[in-house]
This record gives sequence, structure tokens and C-alpha cells, in this order.
Amino acid sequence: MLQNIINLTVKDVRFPTSLEQHGSDAMHTDPDYSAVYVVLDTDDGLKGFGLAFTLGKGTEIVVCAVQALAGLVVGKSLQDIVHNFRGFYRLLTSDGQMRWLGPEKGVIHLATAAVLNAVWDLWARAESKPLWKLLVDMDPKQIVSCIDFRYISDVLTEEEALDILMKAKEGKQQRGEQTKSQ
Repeated sequence: MLQNIINLTVKDVRFPTSLEQHGSDAMHTDPDYSAVYVVLDTDDGLKGFGLAFTLGKGTEIVVCAVQALAGLVVGKSLQDIVHNFRGFYRLLTSDGQMRWLGPEKGVIHLATAAVLNAVWDLWARAESKPLWKLLVDMDPKQIVSCIDFRYISDVLTEEEALDILMKAKEGKQQRGEQTKSQ
């Protein structure tokens, strides 16, 4: 059954950590740890949850950025997204109208992260698995297909990543069991 994303909700969640300077440091003397919280709803009632953290002021701007990306998410089927996860990432970061705002840095980067986190969560829930188990069960080619190598291929190519994962298949079952027991 196809699961179509029918709604994206985003909330600005803030915690008054600056009142007693919890989490402060030399550069961030008054952080109010906050999150942009995204919920994706599907037509069959499944939900995916994602977030990106901020330090308070400006969170409302990230919320607006998520809302601007919503049109690229709502109406998509989860199956189409996961069968071309790299393409979906590129769709979010290459929108002609939003690209000049910095899709791989700043506000749009945070908004994209919150949306992608919600998609990963939705995918794991659709498979009835915790996210770690979804990843453990993925074939190396599938894992590599989720990664955009455009900016890292000078350090790690897609072929090299696939080779590393193929070599790591030995012992995968044991590592999965260790993770499960922790």
C-alpha cells in the first residue's frame, strides 16, 4: 500500500535554559535551547517526527523555512521518496526559489534537516522498526543510494563507500545483536 504524505505540521518548541544559563558557553551566553518540530502525516494514519535544534531566537525563521519546503513534501508517496532518497534530498536542497538562501547551510539547512529526520522516522515506522534496525537491515547499495556524494567525493566516492560497507557485511549480524541488546 502506498503511503502518501498528506500534511506537514511544524512547531516552534523552546526551553527557557537562559534563565539559569544552562548550556551556556563563552560564545553562547544566553541560549534558550529550542527545536523546530516537524510531523508528517500519511493518508493511512502513520506519522513521522523530526526536529532540528536551535538556540532560541531565529527558531521562528526556521519554522517559516520548513513551511516553505512543505510543498515539496506534501503529496509525495513515502515509497517514491525512499526509492530515490538522494533525489528527494536534492529536491529539497535545489529548489530554484529557495537555493539562494543557502540550502546546505544556515536556516534552510536546519529546515531540511528537520524534514529529512521526519522522513527517516516515517520510513522506520512504515517498516515497523526502530530507525537503527532499519539502517542495519539495509543493503549496502541502498545505504549508499541515500547519500549525496556531490561534496564529499574528493574524500569518499560512492564506490569506496560501497566497498567499505560490503567488506563490513562480515560481522553485521553480530553488531546488530549487540546494538539490540544495549
